[in-house]
Amino acid sequence: MAIILNNYTIPEKGPVNIDFQLSFEIKCTAVQAKSAVNNWLLNEISYLIGADLPTLVLHQRPTWRVPIWLTLPGTNHKEIIGTMDVDVETGQIIDLTNSKVQLERYLHQNDAPAAAGKAFIRELPPDYITNLSPPPQIINQ
Repeated sequence: MAIILNNYTIPEKGPVNIDFQLSFEIKCTAVQAKSAVNNWLLNEISYLIGADLPTLVLHQRPTWRVPIWLTLPGTNHKEIIGTMDVDVETGQIIDLTNSKVQLERYLHQNDAPAAAGKAFIRELPPDYITNLSPPPQIINQ
């Protein structure tokens, strides 16, 4: 498991000494954090967006940092578009409002997914288009 030490400034070059002590209990597993984020994304954003297994981030409030990916129908390509943090002790997603705003901003500003999505839209051949004028008549027997 990867661990990120957050809020530590280190020099670009030279000796580094990091000394800290942090005690906490992991009550929410990485899989549970991923599941919580996946459920929220499905209900609040889109079924085309999902979560991957998180990284543990150690700072004053230890969290699972869950990567968020976007995929397009008919492809196996996943593009990481952001992250969401989940509290390791409570299992609650941290700062839902800001996370939603950031994801929506990404989706509105980034033209790549929209442009790529247009490649999946195909026009039907004329033989498959139904002409309903005049509307069909209903015959009672």
